Amino acid sequence: MDIELIRSFDDYCANVLALSKNTRLAYHTDLVELLNFLILYDNTFASSSIYEIDGYIEHLKKLKSEESTINRKLTTFRTFYNWGIRHEIFKVNPVDEISHKANYSRLPSVLTRDEVKTLLELEYSGFLEYRDHILFLFLYSTGARISEALSVNITDFDFDNRRILIKGKGNKQRFLFLPKAAVEEFKAYLKEREAYLLKKGKSKELAFFVGKAGNRLPFSSSHSIFDTVRKRLSWNKSFTPHTLRHSFATHLLDNGADIRFVQSLLGHASISTTQIYTHVSKARLKKVYESAHPHAKE
Repeated sequence: MDIELIRSFDDYCANVLALSKNTRLAYHTDLVELLNFLILYDNTFASSSIYEIDGYIEHLKKLKSEESTINRKLTTFRTFYNWGIRHEIFKVNPVDEISHKANYSRLPSVLTRDEVKTLLELEYSGFLEYRDHILFLFLYSTGARISEALSVNITDFDFDNRRILIKGKGNKQRFLFLPKAAVEEFKAYLKEREAYLLKKGKSKELAFFVGKAGNRLPFSSSHSIFDTVRKRLSWNKSFTPHTLRHSFATHLLDNGADIRFVQSLLGHASISTTQIYTHVSKARLKKVYESAHPHAKE
């Protein structure tokens, strides 16, 4: 019965919520793990109360699960039970009395403006290193997720209006805007890309970012690209595709951008997701203050 409920919820997530494959997989895994825990104590989804859910959370803490992981699981459970209530499967949502815990102790890794400058001025050799440079520029200029960047086609660009159509989570579309300097670099890259694909016999490929063989650059290659450059720059800090997204948002807020504007650019459904960047920005400002103000160290 409960396994069938999970399958029905999977269909709801795919066909109604239009969630991404990765999000649906996470939801499915969270629910199966919860169910396995409940079965150990002869419970079901319907028979569980706040005490059973709270017991599972305590179990996760004993396993030293990350707070962000626990919060994500609570989101899964809350969404699942609310779905069940709407379909008259459950009478109450046992997760309603369990609040998320904001975790700002681990702020996202962010590059300084000097580090961004160093990254974008890094010398490159050959088309593939040039493509990596354009990938870094694209992510920092737009704040796009790496999955969004790798799904971009050359037909998605509107250079006249300096914008690009992005397909985000749940197939939601939005336009992101391009700085003038980036537009010129992207146009130059397109010419080099065309020449490279012609040599590979892949002239009909639509993907903006292409791999060595001339096909769409796979997601699995992106992290190795970032790791290679991190080592080349001798950076000890985290440097992943999301680091550039974090840096994009934080630098906008540092310059006085409205948080709703940043939320729209990032494609966040909830403003609460974007608010983490206000904490990053404040943390950076505090660091500058403490290093610069003559009385701050007293």
